[in-house]
Amino acid sequence: MRTKHLCMVAALMGCLTLTDIYAQQRIVACNGKTYGPGDTLVVGKAAPSGYLVMREVGEQGHLNTVDGEGMPGLKMMITEVPEYNQDLYESFGIFEHPETPQLVKTKAGDREFYISLNDALSRGNVMSDYKVSSMEGAVDLNPSILYVYTLKLYQIPVDEKVVDTYASLCDSEAFEKASSDPFALDDLRQHYRTILQQALEEADFSRVFRLKCWSELSPYDMEKGGFPLSDFYFMEVKTNQQRELSKLHYCLWEECAFHLTNGERFMFLPSDKQCAKGFYSMQRYANTPSYQKPMATLYVYVKIKEQPVKLPEKKVMVTSHEDRFDFGWSTLNKVYGKKSLDMDIIRVDGFHDLIPYVEGEVVYNYLGSILP
Repeated sequence: MRTKHLCMVAALMGCLTLTDIYAQQRIVACNGKTYGPGDTLVVGKAAPSGYLVMREVGEQGHLNTVDGEGMPGLKMMITEVPEYNQDLYESFGIFEHPETPQLVKTKAGDREFYISLNDALSRGNVMSDYKVSSMEGAVDLNPSILYVYTLKLYQIPVDEKVVDTYASLCDSEAFEKASSDPFALDDLRQHYRTILQQALEEADFSRVFRLKCWSELSPYDMEKGGFPLSDFYFMEVKTNQQRELSKLHYCLWEECAFHLTNGERFMFLPSDKQCAKGFYSMQRYANTPSYQKPMATLYVYVKIKEQPVKLPEKKVMVTSHEDRFDFGWSTLNKVYGKKSLDMDIIRVDGFHDLIPYVEGEVVYNYLGSILP
């Protein structure tokens, strides 16, 4: 009888222990952070398959798939960490009773959702370590801005050819359409000549610009407290690269080339250990293959140097950036000498994008910043 009583007590304690865990109303998530009622979640990008680990509460409590329109950036408040409910959990593909809670209920305005939190974090559907990379006055660099600064640096006169090049960099489709109509082309030239003159007047070499890059993350260095980076791969650059120019570490972007003169000083991304530990926990939870190198999305802030570039005069085979089969013998200085700019990096912000190689701003999984 005593043994039976002890068994009943032990079973009851076991039930109470599991109930207590759920009653704590907190979740220690795969990123190492704790979430509970009152905390705010920010919705991230949809995975290629959509928001499959989120459900919206519809009429009469029915759970519906989430329409992705308007979801990125939506802020939700956690209202509840619901107790285990078999039907609810199985609707999320969780068929075993987990030891700890996995779902949260949230509210955004008059809309309510259930979210499988760890799945959402590991897919980027919910943002972890939210941060918008910005610097006062900084704008995103593009080929037309590069072209303006080469014109100003090398004091190149603005003629019809220069205006045509600038117009095609600003709006290639409109320029191509106007090319077959002399009247439309004349109007377009006048329009972009005015814009170019204003851009040249406003060009300031103290201004800060931003580039978006990728880099492979090497394993976390426990002693130095950060991630070594492999190199800068510029996301927006689609131009065929000139081999001899690349050897000098210049990147050709449409008409102009640029070089990060102090890039070697920005190849280590500091990150505190707690943040790095959460990064590896999310990698494990997402079952990321060990052979798949994690990628960092980097926002690189630069200043263009007010200093002319002198490229080698040695004759080399130079290819067109538009057609790799269009080539001839020349010198890099003759072809690109007045189209090249040197830049200094002044800051780098690093993020781990769970869905790399996708266009758009990355504002979650902030890892750290590199300062001079």
